[in-house]
This record gives sequence, structure tokens and C-alpha cells, in this order.
Amino acid sequence: MEIEEKDCEKMDKKYGNHALEDDDYKFIWSVKLYADFSSSGCNMQTMNDIDIIYDKNKKLYLLGVETAYGFKDKQGECNYLKDLLKAFTDYMNKNKLNKNKPYMLFFSNPYIDTSAKTIEELYINFRIFVEGYCKIYDSTKYS
Repeated sequence: MEIEEKDCEKMDKKYGNHALEDDDYKFIWSVKLYADFSSSGCNMQTMNDIDIIYDKNKKLYLLGVETAYGFKDKQGECNYLKDLLKAFTDYMNKNKLNKNKPYMLFFSNPYIDTSAKTIEELYINFRIFVEGYCKIYDSTKYS
């Protein structure tokens, strides 16, 4: 139990101590949904376009991306995803986190995961997804 408390203290020092959390999860960062009219800042209770939550029990960072939108075409989807990736990149830069963590393709199970042991790993997974997804649809002009 002592190790968990030290981990949480270290996280509080790095990311701040946010209200509206429970014992199992810690809010790290988000971009609040445009349609969320609550007066509170970003947290686990607000509607977010993208967010990072830390699962204290599994010791994993979880990425959430709002996908309940209707776009006219794939270009609209890509613009949305690129905006989220830009916000995530800005967060990484602001917090001096590594944006070039190697992706382990060989001797692993290649897929894009929305949970990771580090924020850097979460970022590279999301970046591969966004850039790959958009490259496919940008090159084929699919709509």
C-alpha cells in the first residue's frame, strides 16, 4: 500500500491533484467537448473530446476519444482526429514528454491500444492511428 501512495503523491506533484476523482482513477488531461456547457474545468465528469485517465489498480494510462460525431466525409473525420493529435502534441511539449517513443512492432501484437504504461506510449499509439488512418483516406480521396 505504501508504494501506491508514493505513486499517487508523485502523480499529484507532476499533474496536480484534481477534484472529482475516485480511489481507482486519476484524471490527467483532456480537451473539453465544445458542447459541454458546465462551468467547471476539465475533469472526469466533463464531456471531453479527448482525455487521459490513470487506472491506479492496473497502473495504466487510458485514452478516451469522443467518436459520437457525424461527419460529411472522411476528410472531416481526419480534420477532427488531427486536431486532437495536435492538442495531445501540445500537451506532450508543454510537459516535456518524449513524442518519439519507439513503437514495438516485432515480437509484439501489433494493434493500436488505448491503454499504456506511459503517456509517451499512449501518444505514439494515437499518433500512429491518426496519421495512418488519415493517410489512407487522404491518398484514396475516399468519402
